[in-house]
Amino acid sequence: MRDTTAEAGRGAETAKPGLSRACPRAYTHCPMRLALFDIDGTLMQAGGAGMRAFVRAIGEVFDVTVDRKAINPDGKTDPLIAREFLAHCGEEHRLNEVSGAALFSAYLIALEDEMERARAAGSVRVLPGVVELLEALSSSPEFALGLVTGNLERGAAIKLSKAGLDGYFHFGGFGSDSADRTGLIREGIGRGARHVAPRPVEAAFVFGDTPLDVSHGRAAGATVIAVASGRYSRAELDACNPDLVLPDLTAVGPILSFLRGGLPGSLR
Repeated sequence: MRDTTAEAGRGAETAKPGLSRACPRAYTHCPMRLALFDIDGTLMQAGGAGMRAFVRAIGEVFDVTVDRKAINPDGKTDPLIAREFLAHCGEEHRLNEVSGAALFSAYLIALEDEMERARAAGSVRVLPGVVELLEALSSSPEFALGLVTGNLERGAAIKLSKAGLDGYFHFGGFGSDSADRTGLIREGIGRGARHVAPRPVEAAFVFGDTPLDVSHGRAAGATVIAVASGRYSRAELDACNPDLVLPDLTAVGPILSFLRGGLPGSLR
């Protein structure tokens, strides 16, 4: 987690009238904008490490063999992925508080190992434009960066650490908060509001690469930026009615311009 207070004076290009660009972070009345990111397929790719870790953990805890391709994990939370895997092999009835805790403990151990293997093999990849955008947002005093991801909080930390992205994010909503993605996004927005207090939150933007990112982001009241950097095309994502669709995150300047002016409902 990086402290951006000392960076509040960076990025001194002229602000447009009425926006908070020139407002120093120390001014408690100046509004903030939350930039909230999904991880898998939006910020990075892990070469299937997460699903391999699930297969290992389910085998260890429930003594069953599952095919990692049996379910589609896109946009789903880790608790939902676990439930769908067990339902696929007829073992969902065995999932309870005790076995679930054992499963996720085993999963996180396996994930650490699988992510290290993937990193060593060159399968962990930060997606185009991500570092440049995160650097620009981190140096801008009107933005606070967070996560909204179906990963368990510890799982998110493992993935980001292996990709070298663990220094950017100050708060988030995670699969360990809620199995429902709308709920975890709302939790992330709430934590963001508490993080920037007493400054008010003017807008919350969710970046994601799946239709579920779009639908749940909108349900949570956020402005949604869909990024076709995962399995879904721009056309497939646009059909879900996001506020903006991008091929990737390389157009840093235009993205920043949108974030500074694209309040909820302004495009549609």
